[in-house]
Amino acid sequence: MKDRYILLTGSKNNAGDFLIKHRAKKLLSTLRSDREILDWNVWEPFDEEKLSIVNASRALILTGGPALQKNMYPGKYKLSSDLRAIKTPIVSMGIGWSCERGEWRDIHDYTLTPQTHALLSQMQEHGIMSSVRDYHSLHVLLSNGYKNTLMTGCPALYSLEHVAQSSVERDEIKRIGFSLGVSMRHSHSMFVQMQEVALLLRRLFPKAQIETVFHHSLEPQKAQVANKIRAVQQHFVAWLEREGFGYVDISGSAEALIEYYSEVDLHVGYRVHAHIFMNSISKRSVLINEDGRGKALEKVIGGVSFAAYDAISDSKIIKSLSRLSTRISRHTPNRHLLRDLEDALIYEQEHGIKLAQPRSEIDRHFPLMQRFIAQLP
Repeated sequence: MKDRYILLTGSKNNAGDFLIKHRAKKLLSTLRSDREILDWNVWEPFDEEKLSIVNASRALILTGGPALQKNMYPGKYKLSSDLRAIKTPIVSMGIGWSCERGEWRDIHDYTLTPQTHALLSQMQEHGIMSSVRDYHSLHVLLSNGYKNTLMTGCPALYSLEHVAQSSVERDEIKRIGFSLGVSMRHSHSMFVQMQEVALLLRRLFPKAQIETVFHHSLEPQKAQVANKIRAVQQHFVAWLEREGFGYVDISGSAEALIEYYSEVDLHVGYRVHAHIFMNSISKRSVLINEDGRGKALEKVIGGVSFAAYDAISDSKIIKSLSRLSTRISRHTPNRHLLRDLEDALIYEQEHGIKLAQPRSEIDRHFPLMQRFIAQLP
């Protein structure tokens, strides 16, 4: 038996996925320096050689992302075609649910396949605690009878240099990162909303440098997930250039995300991991929620966040049409968003109470992440 962990991570292009991997490896290498870490791609099934390496390791760790899905296995995690061939303990670290609407009531209608139940049951057999990133995900598991779980928060929440050490910065806002969402991929109404948010930021902060931040690549040669939204992103770039806005592509690595957001004074936008990172280093951030990840995160760290839309269509016809044309919108935009966002930004500029809340909540949850990592075999 080797003193090592096998991490399965899912980073391809999205900068946020790289951040999860980066922070998870940092936590494990620091808090469990007695273990070597091997990082493998989540989408690659185990061959005989990989299976042998897994079974000679202390644990197989399913790491981060919205991996607690209906078809978690073998849809998200390919693993082995025979789960019972995996003899080493399997645990999760900071995984979360994937729910577009994301209301609390949705946890009770969150069905899992028999194969996913088989995986979760096997994870429970070894008596080792797993970890999820939010309370919605915790209660999905609890309601299905899986009790061996700690709500540790996402690994990306924890910058070891900042935990329990920093108050939230209150410097003058000179540079703003506006992270662009992905809901505009199928909804013209969300495309328009994102334009309106950018214009609002310019009106509220006329002296600040405002840049739109792309977490998925703008480059056509970078395939995979990014190509699904590349065309609509290019339309947004054209609009930004006409309006005189700057923009930046930080896709493809944790380092690009870390380097960029470390230099901004305020983040406003749709990317959950931009919001997570800013709060992790004690900087100001406002999240506009596109799905259940952000809504669940708010229940963990608090702070300032608003829903991007009031309703979303579940109609199969509307879904199909929206894939054919962005002019067909599944989303009914939040009609109060711009007003609420303006009021919050003005108020927090003066008082800064809610923007500071995540710092204390991250610190409050960190001992649970430490406990989870300490009890790993």
